[in-house]
Amino acid sequence: MKNNFMKIILAGLLGGFVGNGVLGMFFSLPPVRAILYDPALQSRLFIEITPLRNIPVSVGGLVVLSVIHSWLFTILAPSIPGQSWIKKGLFWGLTIWLMFWVFQEWFIYHTLLSEPLALNLMELVILLSGSLVEGMIISFILARAKKADG
Repeated sequence: MKNNFMKIILAGLLGGFVGNGVLGMFFSLPPVRAILYDPALQSRLFIEITPLRNIPVSVGGLVVLSVIHSWLFTILAPSIPGQSWIKKGLFWGLTIWLMFWVFQEWFIYHTLLSEPLALNLMELVILLSGSLVEGMIISFILARAKKADG
């Protein structure tokens, strides 16, 4: 039991850290930043508020949230489609994206900060990459390990 608990925490922390690293890499690219912060495209409110975010606290919270994703994976793993850890990981990453990022992009960035829908969609494509990485790492550690344990 303790070993499984540690795997859940490890999978969540590692998946969240690497997945958010991927997001940080993409969102830091000069062409992406040029589009997202272009005053002719982006909402004034987004441009004013976004630099005020505390990035380390935000990312730290997302990494901790990934531990919950990892725990939920262990509960739902038998019902997640696919026989291999790869298929389960891809499905789980897509699930994280659908349940978390799509919701956040719509209700926070589009509805509250008036970000244009085209920019929401661009961000969602980037966010999908991080979610898939997170799901794959969680599945690699938990589904692959479970198969090896018998």
